[in-house]
Amino acid sequence: MMKLIAKTLPLLISAILMAPSVNAETIILDGNTLTVEQLHKASQPGNDVKITEAGWGRIKHSYDITIEGSKSGIPIYGLNTNFGELKGQKIAGKDVTKEPNRSASIAFNKKQMRIQAAGLEPFLENSITKMSMIIRLNQMAAGLTGMTTDGAEAFLSFVNNDVNPLIPSRGSMGINDLSWPTHIGLSLMGEWDVMYKGKRRDSKEVLDELGLEVYEPFGLDGISILSNGNVSMAILLDAMADAKKILEINPYLVAAGLETLNGNVSPYLWHSIEGKGSPMGHEAAEAVLESLRGSYLWEKNKKRALQDPLTFRGAHWTLAVALEEMQELEELLTLQINHTSDNPLTTIDGRSDMWYSNSSEVKQMLVNPGKSNDYINSQSSFDFTHIALQTEAMTKAIAHLLNGSAWRINQVNDYRRTKMTKYLVAESNVTGGVAGDGFANIVQPVSGVLARGLSLTNNVTLYGIPTSGSWEEQFTNVHLTADRLRQISHIAAELMSYEMFHMTQGAQMRRDEQGYQLGDGTERLLNAYREVVPFVTMDRIYTKDINNGVEFIKTVDLESLYKL
Repeated sequence: MMKLIAKTLPLLISAILMAPSVNAETIILDGNTLTVEQLHKASQPGNDVKITEAGWGRIKHSYDITIEGSKSGIPIYGLNTNFGELKGQKIAGKDVTKEPNRSASIAFNKKQMRIQAAGLEPFLENSITKMSMIIRLNQMAAGLTGMTTDGAEAFLSFVNNDVNPLIPSRGSMGINDLSWPTHIGLSLMGEWDVMYKGKRRDSKEVLDELGLEVYEPFGLDGISILSNGNVSMAILLDAMADAKKILEINPYLVAAGLETLNGNVSPYLWHSIEGKGSPMGHEAAEAVLESLRGSYLWEKNKKRALQDPLTFRGAHWTLAVALEEMQELEELLTLQINHTSDNPLTTIDGRSDMWYSNSSEVKQMLVNPGKSNDYINSQSSFDFTHIALQTEAMTKAIAHLLNGSAWRINQVNDYRRTKMTKYLVAESNVTGGVAGDGFANIVQPVSGVLARGLSLTNNVTLYGIPTSGSWEEQFTNVHLTADRLRQISHIAAELMSYEMFHMTQGAQMRRDEQGYQLGDGTERLLNAYREVVPFVTMDRIYTKDINNGVEFIKTVDLESLYKL
């Protein structure tokens, strides 16, 4: 990662997560230590995963808990009883491993896969689908799902052969995704299409081509495949990568803006940050200052104002908040991918020393009383309120970055602020003795883009209607919060393209027309940006420049700037 971020923003080291792998890489799944960065790596084509021996042992033990629990007469949701309001209906007898119970279990699971499939296109990207399957495999390895080893092997075969079921992108409550992950099970059953080697294929044909048997979901496989929030988590992880790119580019733009403004470095100094006391404040400020190494801003300048507009004077505070929110979100996601959102929950060696452990109610959940502390019980771990609210906080933090970006653009267009030409008109931009208009009207589209971004900040976690006969009456819409984070990140790239257009113009004018020296980071960013967007020497159509700038922000490898 680039020097600036490696030194000052350690949480952003995983920012360039989506780059395709040059060499195939195997990610080890043990159910406990999977990281966000590893998950992104594993989701790339050609990369695969491997479950540890201990992980396989937990998968087998977790499955055994469900079978023994059923044999001992414990009612197990989705194994020997139906779902939701129909939970009173019996599916099979106590020993589901014996006929006709086994066939009844498989038939029930297959039916549930089919009737839950009711999502809306477009389908998710392959990397998101692959991530969702890897999350499920890691949770199996933790011993929390009760799934069969056959189910784990089936998931592995798809992941490691880059077979990606077509999963709808719309139609979840953001609790258990239901109508989304069921398409994974259907594909393993040979009843739904997949993406394989760049083409949409019939999954049965792909299974035959790979020499794999059609999967028959048994026991808790059905509910474990479809009743979780792993697809939503994968969507959120993907959106976070887009958001991280925005946080990574922001210090460069602020630094270039300060050089365009002839602004003050004083608000960014160590003692200035220490005086306020702000989480991530030092990291944000130093990121900006690192880009200003060698800048003329470190030399006293009589034309410099005593203090700058707040969007320059306080840009690091806004960035610090965004960094803190991202850190919290990543920590929550790391917890989630190493735990589970299943109902029911299988627990290997749970606690039996709590004050309520010896109550008859809790004891009836023990699978082998007196022999083990293995439990199976109903719960609601697919409640993602915390993650959904944190995602909305992240979205709002980016909205504040957008607001600062728009206002900085407005400020540098004002000659009273910069003491340069109005609208950043270059010396060469003269026709018939009359100066050009420069960036006179670009703030209008900036305002429109800003409005689109700010409109994404309202709360969506409480929207929904009860389902299953009002038996399930909560929703978090965590996937919608993820969608909004992705949308505002894309809008941020658009708005920051306008900002980069202005700040590189102004910084280059300082350098070429006034002879000032730019900071190392600004100089490198300017040189890279000029490969796709030229300096405005004369008035021209700007649409191509702005759109090229958006692509530049989304794809630039900031680490490579330090190799120029």
